[in-house]
Amino acid sequence: MVLLELAAQGVRGFAPERGRIALRPGYNVVSVDGAVLRRLIAAVLHPELPADPSFRADFALPGTVRAGITLAGDDGVTWRVVRDLSGPCQLQRYDAERRAFQSLLQEPARIAEALRTAGVPSSERLEAVLTIAAADFPSRQAPAGLGGTARAPESRRVSASHAEARRRLEEVRAEIEQVKRAEEIQRRMDVLQSRLFQLEEALRSGEQWRERLRDAEAEVEPLGGSAAALSPLGDPAAAIAAAAKSLARRDEAVARVAMERDGLVGAETEGPEPLLRHWGFVGGLAVGAVALGVGLAVGPGLVALAAIPATGWAAITGLGWIRRSEAAEDAGRRARRLAERERKAVELWDRETAQVRAAQAAVGVEDLRELEALVVRVSEASRRLVEARAAMEAWKGEAGNRDAEAERLAVLQEIGGLESELAAGSRGFVPDALTLEREVEWLEREVETGPFQTVPEERVATSGEAAPGADPLRMLVERASAEMGLSIGASLRALQSRVTQLLPILSAQRFSQFFVDERGNVQVQAAGKLQPTVGLGRPERDLCFAVLKVAFLEQGLAAGRAVGLLEDAFAPLPEGSRRAIARVLKQLARGRQIVHGSSDVLFREAADHAS
Repeated sequence: MVLLELAAQGVRGFAPERGRIALRPGYNVVSVDGAVLRRLIAAVLHPELPADPSFRADFALPGTVRAGITLAGDDGVTWRVVRDLSGPCQLQRYDAERRAFQSLLQEPARIAEALRTAGVPSSERLEAVLTIAAADFPSRQAPAGLGGTARAPESRRVSASHAEARRRLEEVRAEIEQVKRAEEIQRRMDVLQSRLFQLEEALRSGEQWRERLRDAEAEVEPLGGSAAALSPLGDPAAAIAAAAKSLARRDEAVARVAMERDGLVGAETEGPEPLLRHWGFVGGLAVGAVALGVGLAVGPGLVALAAIPATGWAAITGLGWIRRSEAAEDAGRRARRLAERERKAVELWDRETAQVRAAQAAVGVEDLRELEALVVRVSEASRRLVEARAAMEAWKGEAGNRDAEAERLAVLQEIGGLESELAAGSRGFVPDALTLEREVEWLEREVETGPFQTVPEERVATSGEAAPGADPLRMLVERASAEMGLSIGASLRALQSRVTQLLPILSAQRFSQFFVDERGNVQVQAAGKLQPTVGLGRPERDLCFAVLKVAFLEQGLAAGRAVGLLEDAFAPLPEGSRRAIARVLKQLARGRQIVHGSSDVLFREAADHAS
């Protein structure tokens, strides 16, 4: 499904222009309260569930609290759901003929069933996989007794001797310096990232020329073979026009020959049989000769007179044969002359159109009109490519753009150097500076006053650490894995590609991957060693939670045309981390849809659609 529009009335924290938000496929960032936006969408898409009471309490204005969502379903239908968050609900279907929405259902259970058919995910899947809420982050979990995660009591590992305490104090002080250097590097990187964004904004005017050049190159690329086949023609348009004229002349000549040939129908084109084979001629001569011979032998009489008509008949027959022979000879000459004219017309056409027909065969077209259309396409594509290259070169030639591009490359190089420096100086997991400073204070008091004793080497929980079994990261992985139908280990393997890309960037190369032990506890790899996430500080657990949530969101979006719902949950992360997450979210939303309620300028800059 794809959300098209969200409207609400009487909901505090939701106050866009005219109370409506138009949504489109891609990454949408909306400047409203993200928590209200998420709960509002969930309440409308799941009318069978009770409305969130917060809409009637903290987030509702006096009067009716109503919301509606228009969505394009997987079934090809445009639906609209309108819900009074304290009362009835209605499902409407768009009628294309009437160009209006028609009321269809009013029973919440049947509405929910119809929405499932349209592609709306279940509330469990929406919450576990497709939603990123700020309240779910480990640092936002309430202490035990308030319905949240239980916290382990604060304890300290007592040093075995004065020398050990001093050694540990020096190590912690060195770690503080390392953390400060890392923070300074990160601060410089944030400044450079901000400058890089400014330069990219200044150079964004060139993006339209780059996009135009890419489009022109993409248009010319599939026509490269056709252009090569047309190149022997020189001027393809003129060659095709000449070929068309030659074809017309050939067709005209062939038509004239056919008309003249029709006039020869019935005429003998070959000579008659030899004269001696005609019985009339031979018979007449024979009768005449016999009659004449008898007359000479017997004497003048009637018999001798018979020679006259007999020889006359033979003469008449011979004259007819002569006429037929002359007519046949004339018809034969005409037929040969017509055949010669037809042959010459075809040979002339063959010579004049040889190159054009070769080009037709090379590009796979049979008609001159198709070849002419192809020539126009190739010509237009080549013209647009030349114009795009000229415009791009002109833009690059401007002094301000050259300077900005040179500075951008220098900033990128400096950022790369700082990232390498940060990675080289960060040898595994380093606690936050505040935690280390507190440990320094405790170690200084220990060095001054003692006591010292030997204690077993075991992990000691720090303040704010979640108790085993109640780790928010484990709970996240368990719920999301169950919705995906996978084991915890299998789901983490499915997330490996995104985690290995995002986790090192957000953790300044301190963490590289997540694993799960035989008890199902989530572990993070730091400096080649596995460390339970339950033993991390709050900032590190929040960072790991954000990475897992984004990775699970990607899996949920890839499984179907679902919609990702995000609150403004990344505010505690540094600017560089938020910028990296913004780029990833924009990538995840390609061909899908993410709705992010946030006023953070970094996410709005990365958005496909901001409102």
